[in-house]
Amino acid sequence: MIGNIKTLPSIIPGILFLILLISCNGNRIRYTPRGYNITKPQTMNLGTRLDEISGICWVSDSIILANNDESGRIFAINIMEPGNLDYTNVKFGEKDDYEDIVKVDSAIYLLVATGKIVRVMNYQDETNIQAETVAELPGVENEFESLYYDKDINSLIMVCKDCHREKNKIRSAYRYDLSSNKLIDSPYYQIQMDQIRKITEDAEVDFRPSAASINPMDKKVYLVSSIGKLMVVVNAKTGKVEQAFGISALLFPQPEGITFSDKGDMFISNEIASEQAATIHKFRYTKP
Repeated sequence: MIGNIKTLPSIIPGILFLILLISCNGNRIRYTPRGYNITKPQTMNLGTRLDEISGICWVSDSIILANNDESGRIFAINIMEPGNLDYTNVKFGEKDDYEDIVKVDSAIYLLVATGKIVRVMNYQDETNIQAETVAELPGVENEFESLYYDKDINSLIMVCKDCHREKNKIRSAYRYDLSSNKLIDSPYYQIQMDQIRKITEDAEVDFRPSAASINPMDKKVYLVSSIGKLMVVVNAKTGKVEQAFGISALLFPQPEGITFSDKGDMFISNEIASEQAATIHKFRYTKP
């Protein structure tokens, strides 16, 4: 016999929440990375100019840089007033399929879906802005959406969303060495899909990275995948998968950007999806 029936109303919301999690994430293991609660963000709604926000890059406690897919513009978003976001933008080039953005010293780097890296100088002065392609991975049928900076090796790392010859078994990462200004066309590391499937206990899991960034607190690479609704944490040197878990499709309808502040706060951007506005979620870091 079930215990005191009077307690049932108080547990019904919890049961409904559990059902919602299962419906959003299937049977995958669900948890949140150490130091974060990714179920309770501080949400910043974006204006229509950033409906298709694709990449983000933390600059300071008040500024995040962003790019809009297919628009040759860099946006500087003032995040000091989350309820009333203000931003400026500058045009640096023609339309293209820009997927991510990284700032290193005074230079801005943008990733094009084909594996091309564009460097922008003087981005704060539209009258004197300069843009040039500095690298492009050879080959066809490559698709990239993730670019991040690894300070330890002074390199930009771009991660395949879906590249030729991977056969859905790996996701390869390639390194652009900023010291020599050369793109190394052999993989820097490879993420094994079997490791993700084992951790998530899901043989059919789909992982196609849409954003990546190094967390300064643990030096790990955090990747989000809009397809499959996953967050994956890997070793920055080897690509070994250390964590993998489902994320809520309600909070993350189309996550396309991720970045971290110096203090470890995590920011994830979402393009407009269905009837939901484009957003940036902030997750405060709390030392475990």
